[in-house]
Amino acid sequence: MEYEFQEGEVKHAVTAERRGNGFRVTVDGRAMEVDLVAVEPGCYSLVADGEAADVVVVRDGSRRYVVVGGYSVILDEGGGEGRVGAAALEEVVAGVQTIRAPMPGKVVKIAAAEGDAVDKGRTVVVVEAMKMEHPLSAAGPGVVKRIYCEEGQNVDADQPLAEVEIEANG
Repeated sequence: MEYEFQEGEVKHAVTAERRGNGFRVTVDGRAMEVDLVAVEPGCYSLVADGEAADVVVVRDGSRRYVVVGGYSVILDEGGGEGRVGAAALEEVVAGVQTIRAPMPGKVVKIAAAEGDAVDKGRTVVVVEAMKMEHPLSAAGPGVVKRIYCEEGQNVDADQPLAEVEIEANG
């Protein structure tokens, strides 16, 4: 999956590819092997290239406040509503994207049904958490294969909400 984040005036190109239990992440051309484990909502244990760090992520719309080992940075994902979320929110394994709840919350809208064709960035499910709505979107063009939740349902962090089969050329 490819992302672009902005830190101040500097744009960073990021790609993430699932490898076993971890990820191969490339940031601005620098590749690293990464293991990321959710300790609790918004808190992660990160091991990148053999070095461990605690990570705290607070999401506010398209902006993320990230603290890694005492160093903080503000990242803007851009794109606003309907954007494709970060790797912590969704993953694509063997052409199937599992859309997961970013944190404990409540499903306030299911925007696509099983069998619907979706474009990259189309909102599939909206979760309300911390008094904010979080639209969770398709990572590429494909078909919604499964919806695991219902509107009004309370969900836990990292709980699967939907699956999208991504087209091979997506």
